[in-house]
Formats: sequence, C-alpha cells, structure tokens
Amino acid sequence: MNLKKYTILILVFFCSLHLTAQKDNYSFLKLIVFNKENKIMLVKWKGAWEIPGTRYNQPVTLSRFIDTLASEHGITVQDKELNGLFTFEYENRTTFTIMYYYTTRYKAGELITPESCEEIGWFAVEQALNLIPYREMRLILTQITNNPVIVWGGAIKKYNDQSIQFTENFYPLH
Repeated sequence: MNLKKYTILILVFFCSLHLTAQKDNYSFLKLIVFNKENKIMLVKWKGAWEIPGTRYNQPVTLSRFIDTLASEHGITVQDKELNGLFTFEYENRTTFTIMYYYTTRYKAGELITPESCEEIGWFAVEQALNLIPYREMRLILTQITNNPVIVWGGAIKKYNDQSIQFTENFYPLH
C-alpha cells in the first residue's frame, strides 16, 4: 500500500473515531443550607449571589460529597434531602447537565468564604430570591421552599443571552 492510501486510511479511521466518540453528560450539585432562623446560605461568585454548588465528579458518595461541600464553606450539615433533579440543556454545549438540588440543615461551624467566592452569608428566602440573578435558580428555589416534601424534576434550556425555557415543567418525582 502506498503512503498516500495509508495516510487516507489512517485519517478516515481517526475521523470516524472522533465522530462516534460520545461526550458524557455531567452532574452538578446545588446545596440549599437552612440555619436555625430558616435563612439560607448564599455565596457571591463572579459578582452574583447564588446557591453554593459544584460539579460532582469525585469518586465519593453523595453524602460525603455534600459534607465536603459544606466543610469548604466552614460548616457541617445534617438532614440531607434530595429536593430536585433537573436536566439543563445549554445552547452552546452538546452535553446536558444533571443538576441535583439538596436541602440540609446547618449543624455547626462558622461560615468561611471559599477561595473561588467573594462573599458568603445567610439570607431570608425572600431576600435571597431578590439577590439571585438567575431566573431558573429563583424558580427552583421557590418551588423547593414552597413544596419541601416533594422531590421535583424538570428540564430547562438556557440560551447564550441567559434567557431560559422550561422544556419540561416542574413535576413530582415521587
């Protein structure tokens, strides 16, 4: 086989591998922590207040992951409950994000601002809803706090201009 044919064969092989490679969806966990006054913890990240969270990509159980996330904010938590499981589709991505929303109760510790954040604090739910700039996060927080005994599902498409569309409205998962 001459060099030209061999090169074309190799190129076709690697192109077909690239085209058939599947990118995995990934998981992201949001942690709604209530203190004794029923205020929730928010962090200021890149100039915006939001519910703390991070990508769930460590080889640990969800419970341990939640404990680690809480400890990064200086606290320990108890009464972990899954309250929401949402599919997020982003206009500029080919993969989906599975967003877990957990609620917990503050147990002990003093809030510390993680390195990646600018501020941290406790806020009444209504105040938090006024501070959070992300419409989808406000809607999810409202749904969860108004109906805390239900695990909620839904699907949201987020566009590059930050607008959103519910492709599946809120629905109970149990």
